[in-house]
Amino acid sequence: MTIPFRNSTLPALAPRPAILIVDADPDTRALYRAIFPADEYDVAECDDGAEALGHALARRPELIITETYLTRIDGYALCRLLRADPITRTVPILVVTSAASSGDAARAAQAGASQVLVKPCDPEAVAEAARRALAPAPDDAPGSREAATAPRLQTAAPAPQPVKRRGRSRGFQRHITTTPPAAPPELRCPSCDAGLAYQHSHIGGVNAQASEQWDYFNCRQCGTYQYRHRTRKLKSIGLAGR
Repeated sequence: MTIPFRNSTLPALAPRPAILIVDADPDTRALYRAIFPADEYDVAECDDGAEALGHALARRPELIITETYLTRIDGYALCRLLRADPITRTVPILVVTSAASSGDAARAAQAGASQVLVKPCDPEAVAEAARRALAPAPDDAPGSREAATAPRLQTAAPAPQPVKRRGRSRGFQRHITTTPPAAPPELRCPSCDAGLAYQHSHIGGVNAQASEQWDYFNCRQCGTYQYRHRTRKLKSIGLAGR
């Protein structure tokens, strides 16, 4: 269950901060949207980079959360274009990418990302990164807004923390592993029929008795795929060659 992110520093009558979520996967967008209570934040969604760029320039959100794998304009180019425009130059950009290598994460930071997280990561980690990005900077600090949007690179998924829940779920840990409880299946790419290479697994879910396992595979030609054991479905989550 996602714990909504709340900012206790906002006055009761303050206008709702605008948040822009950019990701091709509707499930991921819904997951991030749940972090921000509707009565406190004005959340908009885009599924490709070109649409996101137009929305950001027209409305200038207080925070942009984006994937790097996007159509028309990818996340790296989106960051560069937003940083080049005076309207969005200082808007915090949180990149949550499925690109697995530290080089891809560094590339996102160099393109202008304020913070970089690597999927899979808990919604709580995204909420904490958003909290840091939205924290008001001291008015008397020279260049405080620019400093707040300077790249802060987190090249690995956040360290697993015990999930604070009641009863049997106390101490349950969501985590990334290469030795998951259920053996990853042998799969072939649905696009080119090449064998998929297993990368790692994300163990999540409500508690240890109702855990879920998501396996991540890579195809050199077609990109990254996610296999969910509960639904037995394989879906593409990233394009190759970005």
